[in-house]
Parts: sequence; C-alpha cells; structure tokens
Amino acid sequence: VAPMGRVVVFGAGSMTSPGDKPNWVRLAWEWVRRPTLDPLAMIPENRSVMAFNLIWLWRRIELCGELLDRLLSLRLPPPLLTHEVPFHDAVHALRLFQSGKTTGKLVLAL
Repeated sequence: VAPMGRVVVFGAGSMTSPGDKPNWVRLAWEWVRRPTLDPLAMIPENRSVMAFNLIWLWRRIELCGELLDRLLSLRLPPPLLTHEVPFHDAVHALRLFQSGKTTGKLVLAL
C-alpha cells in the first residue's frame, strides 16, 4: 500500500475451493501466503485496510433492505468516473492502477 493509500477487501474468494470439499493443502498455502500488516507501522504513512465479509450479509438478509434504504437516503453524488478503457485494453487499465495516479473510478467498457 502506497503512502496515503487504501486497500478495500471484499471477502476472500481466493481461499475457497471449487466443488464440495475443501482442498486443505491449497487452503494452507493461501493462508501462509496471505499478507500480514502491522497497524502501528501503517499509522505514520496514513495507510489503511478495510475488509468486508459479504457472506455475513447473506446470513443477515433482513438487514439488506434496511441498509440499502439508509444508503439511498444519503443521496450521495454519483462516483467520479475518470477513466473508461475498452476491455481489449485491460492491460493498460491495470498499468493505470499500478501507477498510483488514478483518481475516481476506472471502468472497463465491454
């Protein structure tokens, strides 16, 4: 994470196994390889990580409507769209992200 950077994580789908049975060896490998962060080391450079478990919401489906209503009541402005890149040029979009110079939303157009 770059200084002043943010990482937002939605779930951990890469750690789930396809099929009905867990692949314990793969899961152990993914667990060992996961990034570790020291919150105290992140403070001086104003870095942050936010993580969301969306499966939790499926277990609390009654909250989804309420949360959506509360979100809509905020009347937030639409996101700032700063880049639209054709899908066939996805490598260029990735390079833009990697540069750390993007602001707003970058959309891959199909």
